[in-house]
Parts: sequence; structure tokens; C-alpha cells
Amino acid sequence: MKKLHHFYNTASAVFILALSCFVIFTITGCSKKIGYGVVNWSIPEYNLTASDVVPILVRSNISKVYIAELNNQKIEIPLWQLTFCSSKREAEAYIKKTSEYRSVYAAVKLDGLPLRSTPDNTGKQVYRLRESQIVKVLWKGEGTPVVARDKPLEGDWLYVMTNDGTRGWCFSYNLFTYDEGEPSVARQTTETAADEILTSILKSRWYPEYYRDMIRKKQIDPERMTENFGFFPGEGTGIARIMLKDEQLAFSYTGIIKNRMGAYQFEGSPLLLQIRDSDTIAVNYTDGKGRVQILYFITLKEDPRELVQAEVERRNVALQTLVTTSPVFNSVNYGVLQFLGGERFRWSGYQVLSPTIIPKGAGDSGSVAIRYFISAKLKTEYMGILSFKFDGSADWIDFFYTVSKQGVKLEYVQPENITDGVAAVRNLNPVILFFGTEGTED
Repeated sequence: MKKLHHFYNTASAVFILALSCFVIFTITGCSKKIGYGVVNWSIPEYNLTASDVVPILVRSNISKVYIAELNNQKIEIPLWQLTFCSSKREAEAYIKKTSEYRSVYAAVKLDGLPLRSTPDNTGKQVYRLRESQIVKVLWKGEGTPVVARDKPLEGDWLYVMTNDGTRGWCFSYNLFTYDEGEPSVARQTTETAADEILTSILKSRWYPEYYRDMIRKKQIDPERMTENFGFFPGEGTGIARIMLKDEQLAFSYTGIIKNRMGAYQFEGSPLLLQIRDSDTIAVNYTDGKGRVQILYFITLKEDPRELVQAEVERRNVALQTLVTTSPVFNSVNYGVLQFLGGERFRWSGYQVLSPTIIPKGAGDSGSVAIRYFISAKLKTEYMGILSFKFDGSADWIDFFYTVSKQGVKLEYVQPENITDGVAAVRNLNPVILFFGTEGTED
């Protein structure tokens, strides 16, 4: 996170700033690592396998994710996929405990097979497995022998985890264990094995359909376009994933078959894949409330990383234009506005805008960014949208803006006027601010 600069003189103001930083950690990224996460279940999209370790920066109980650091980037991982350890020593001890079964998974042979709280057939049932469900084996334990027809069954008590994080003991007699990556986990019929279309699907990189609209409109949103979003069939892992900004789903499956309608069913899961055209697929699944959901994914010729980098550079150039136009912008009514560089600003004397637009106690400095786009119609009057976040406030405040030799013109944008990262309408009663360049006033 960029280091916060502020000019508060009282202890209470410092406390407010610190508290704000803590509450909005997911936005500001001001948190240091709180521990380490040991990967429970391999995450192909991040090239992480079971027992890998990542530093954890934040735990979000609202989003039910850990924010971890990987290759100097922040990533979100569902809580169930990591075991939290407060220290490296604790992480090493956990890895040692699970080392024997580090890459071992299991497919369930018997529908309704129970997970129990203890390694005993009379132990409390905590979960009922379905036939063909995939579980991750964590370790083996000593337990009460399982007897059938007066004879002990062959097998071991295994401590396992489902793909929603539920853990419990299961006797291995009704489990088919395999090492991660074995061809058997992604078994296919002769028909599907020879299906060149399916082979192409499994090897292609599938991105959210809205990426295509962003590219067509030249409105790349770095927060909504990343290499980590998309549909991941999970070839060789038995786990298909849907990764989006606000939704991360995992589906365990035992094979892929083509049905009579030409769609591909991921066996053992509610996942169904249909081909729309050479570059588009529709992924259907049933959610927890029994509703059918359909998501569309596409292939791209462009590299999303390059597109995002170009957009970030464009925004940086636009911000630099403000800095070089004038060190200070002045307004009789709205105060003094200064762009400091490094995506920082200082704004004093804005009392007439508080608290209706700028919250009370927001302070006089903060971060400035270009986060949104404007419609073609509005480009005749404005250059874009500037977003301000005062150090003493958790919210971004957005303004249309245009820059000239005479100064900067701002117009307040209400949050509801921004949809999918684009502002297309103005307020009915717009609040317009003009700041003259240094030495002049509005």
C-alpha cells in the first residue's frame, strides 16, 4: 500500500485514521501479514498445490476469503482452502503432519458414506458424502476397526476434507484413493477421449464474457479484468472452478461425458457445459437454492495482462497532466486543491461541500485515482472521472473533470449514476466546481 500521508495534529485524529485503515483494509491494503496459509486443496489457477504456503494479509469473514500474497500480488482464496498458521514453525509442523498424503485425493464409492467426528463407526456423523464425490485426504489415524459379517474390513481411518471445507473421519474401504494428476481421476469414455472439441475446451483459457465488451468499447477495468478470473475445467485434477470478482465456486467431478444434446456433463457435479460458438461456452450449474445459473466464457486473442497494463499507464498519464498543469488550483467557494503526484492530493477550504458531498472529518489529504469511464456523449464536455478518497473517510467521491490552461472543472457524480464502471448520465441538479490555476481564482 502506498504510505498514508496526513496532517492531523491531535491524538484523536490519528486514532480515527488508524481505525479507518483497519476497517477498510480490503480497499487500502494497509494490513501487514497476520500469519501463513497452508494450501489444503490444490489451486491450479494460482499454480498452488497442497502444502504450499502463502503469507496471509487479511481474513474477511464477510467475503469468507483470505487475502494472501503471491508473487508480490494480493489474491483472494476461500477460507476452506487454507489452514491458517500464526507462524512459520506452526505451518511447517502442519505440513509435516500432512506430508504422507500431500497429493492424495479420494473418490467416494458409496452414496451416503458418512464423515464422522471420531475414527469410530459409532462416532457422530458430521457429513454425508455422495457417490463419486472427491475429497482431499489429510492424514491417517488410529481408530476402531470396522467389522462386517464378523470380519474386519481392509482399510484405514482417513481424516479427509470436502470441497466446502467440511472435515471428518472416513474409513478407506469405500474410497478410491489416487495421487493428484493421475489420468484415472479425469477418466473419460472412448467417445470423449477421442473428442477433439472437448480436448480443445480443456486446454483453452476461458475468460468472463464481459471481457469482450470491455475490449470492444476500449473500457478496460483493471479491477474486473485479471488473469485469475474465468472458468477452469481442471483437467487432471477432478476440480472445475468458476472464479469471478464476487463469486468463487468449485465443483468436484469424476469424468466428462457428452450427452444426447451435445453438451458436456461433469459427472458427479451439477456442472454442464455447452458450446455456443468457436470462442464461447455456456456453463450451467444449480446453486444452493436450486436455481439454474448460466455464465458465459470466451477465449481471447489479446493478453488481458497487456490490456490492463496499457490502461494503467493511460490513467497515470492523465493524472500526471493534472500535476503538470499547475501546482495549485484555487477556488473562492471550494478551497484550494493540489495534486501532489504519486496519486496523492491535498484539498483545504471545502467546507461548503461538507457533509453533503465530502464527509465530515474527512481531513484535507488523501488518494486520487481514475477508476471509471464516461459515455461517448459526456466526452464532449468532460475528459473523464476523478475519484478522491480522503484519508479520514472510507468512501471514494467521484467527479467528472476537464483540464484547461485556465484550471480544472469538476462536477459531482452520484454513485448510482455509475454502472459497470461507466457513468452515462449527469445529476439533474449538478454541483459544478471550478478551480483556477495558481494565481487565479474562479
